[in-house]
Amino acid sequence: MDSQTRTEEEFNKGHVDVEDALNIPYMFNTPQGRVKNPKFMEQVLSVCNKEDHLVVGCQTGVRSVYATTDLLNADFKHVRNMGGGYVAWVENGFAVKKPEH
Repeated sequence: MDSQTRTEEEFNKGHVDVEDALNIPYMFNTPQGRVKNPKFMEQVLSVCNKEDHLVVGCQTGVRSVYATTDLLNADFKHVRNMGGGYVAWVENGFAVKKPEH
């Protein structure tokens, strides 16, 4: 399962085109800057179990490192970070899903 940790705005502009892709923001944009989603783990647990195989990605691969660490520390067993994030995915020519205009 692909778990994106991007903001809703980022995800809605385009995301990896894989089966079972979901987006649970790790951080939110606020007037004060980005803040961690206080319900991140609760939201992940509502759709995943700790035995699921997860590939965690974000825009450039930074937030997903933190999210991956949090998930591993919460005893998720099969979690991998998508190095380089969505930007690297696009640069490598992999399939993306964009909103229809």
